[in-house]
Amino acid sequence: MSDLLNSASLVMIPSGYAEDKVYSAVPTDGSGDLSFTRASNGTRINSAGLVEVTPWNLQTYSEDFTNGKYILNQASISSNATTAPNGTATADKLVENTANDQHFVYFTAQQTAYNETRISVYAKAGGRTNLLMWESAITNAQCLFNLSTGVVTSSSSGNAANLSTTVGQIEDAGNGWFRCSFNYSTSSGGGTIRLQLYTTTTSYTGDGTSGIFIWGLQENIGSTAKPYFPTTDSLNVPRLTYQNGGGGCPSLLLEKQSTNLVVQSNDMTQWVNGAGTMTKNATTSPDGTNNALSFDNSGDCSTFASASNGGYSWSLFVKQGTSATASIDMSDGATGDVITTFTFSTKTFSGTTAGGSWTSPSTSYIDLGNGWYRITLTATKNAGSSIGHKIIASGSGYTYVYGAQLEASSYPTSYIPTTSASATRVADACYKTGISSLIGQTEGTMFVDVDLTHSSTGTNAYLMQLYKEGATRILIYRDGASGGLAYYFIQSSTVFNYTSSISSNGRHKLAFGYKSGDSVFYIDGAQVDTDATTFSAFSSLSELHIGANFNPTQVEIGDYNYNESIIFPTRLTNAELASLTTI
Repeated sequence: MSDLLNSASLVMIPSGYAEDKVYSAVPTDGSGDLSFTRASNGTRINSAGLVEVTPWNLQTYSEDFTNGKYILNQASISSNATTAPNGTATADKLVENTANDQHFVYFTAQQTAYNETRISVYAKAGGRTNLLMWESAITNAQCLFNLSTGVVTSSSSGNAANLSTTVGQIEDAGNGWFRCSFNYSTSSGGGTIRLQLYTTTTSYTGDGTSGIFIWGLQENIGSTAKPYFPTTDSLNVPRLTYQNGGGGCPSLLLEKQSTNLVVQSNDMTQWVNGAGTMTKNATTSPDGTNNALSFDNSGDCSTFASASNGGYSWSLFVKQGTSATASIDMSDGATGDVITTFTFSTKTFSGTTAGGSWTSPSTSYIDLGNGWYRITLTATKNAGSSIGHKIIASGSGYTYVYGAQLEASSYPTSYIPTTSASATRVADACYKTGISSLIGQTEGTMFVDVDLTHSSTGTNAYLMQLYKEGATRILIYRDGASGGLAYYFIQSSTVFNYTSSISSNGRHKLAFGYKSGDSVFYIDGAQVDTDATTFSAFSSLSELHIGANFNPTQVEIGDYNYNESIIFPTRLTNAELASLTTI
């Protein structure tokens, strides 16, 4: 495989990424880096097996304190005033004015209720050596840092609810820089965070020039500061996910747009509780913080959402407490319910029935490790104007629960947290234009290693496509009608294609080698088709699209984990194709 990679012109192996970008392993000069869009945040399973918001830095414009989100009080910002910890001249300076007052910059925290979060910023003395960080609107949690001695002078959780014992922490980042952080939580979410200059008191007469250099603001869920992730708008960040409990190598997760119709997806105390009770902050949840709930199986817990007819998936994270099972239910709001019960010891479902207008019920689960499972009930609703989604009594005792999700989909997508309203995760798109020099114009090979976690019929799903504006394109896809894996070639009036009988479910390695009079298609180490159709040389085939049609904003139906995508400028030999695609 390593020898083959030496002949590749573009290699995407999910590893490096940034906002708006997935880095290519080949070439290394940036010319093969893929553009990425989603226009929203999302969640992934990180390497520790935890559900994590992407990007994990919840704050936008983390290196630009001149942005309008930051509000100044008796102070100013000097932009790009010194060298930042990453070696670039991007660190700003918070400068006091001459008023006898408090001098600070503040911004809104992004945490939701019952999530403990860590606020961190890199700071360096610039005439003032004391930085006070505090949540000034709700909890009064605060921490005072000495940037001369590198110590936490004082630390207090204030009246912050559900807070771990650690509040303030300071880490030496070199060259006079320190990473200062503190954690806090609230019962209502939000809050206002101050970065404040301090002498021996919070209010003093400034000299108009002194201050503190600041850079790299971050807010992440959890009681410890995660590695710093730079942001601007925080919307177009790729998701490198580790399926089924984390570990191993990551894959690039590309999904369709979906909406979580559940309101208060992790505050089920606000749902209607029929005898059964919900207790907040009962244990560590799949996101690693103490915000999972305990459900007493003496009754049920339900809420409703407006919904038209069609396929729906109702998902819930569950962990065994003193009850051996967990049950979930969907109501059509009119004539009947669909229900299933999950048994923890055997990891099996039982009692799956569809009443009323419900048809075609099915179940699935994901094992996240640490006793947590994400269970899903999918069915088609044929009547009624709403859906009731329930956690229902299942034997005696209690069950731990977290992260409810109801979506108009024939399979579950990644978790979309909500608070007071439904929330939508926009479709992922990964593509690269203007790379005609990396694409073989007379012959070539396309290769993709992809786990088709969910596949549904009805719509073609484009896995990898080479494209030129107009009528020229070569693509590998999942056929919507049959579910088989396929390729398609079109150049003006020349068209040839093939659909295999191989089911698209699960992981596959696919390669299409094209050359006039000698094209070939390989799936999982076996040759499944050859084609002797002749065609002329291309004129500037110049675009690569992964997981989408040639329109980069149009992602087809699917939930795909991409392990690798490669372009070769030559048609590989059959032996090489067999080796490349063997799983």
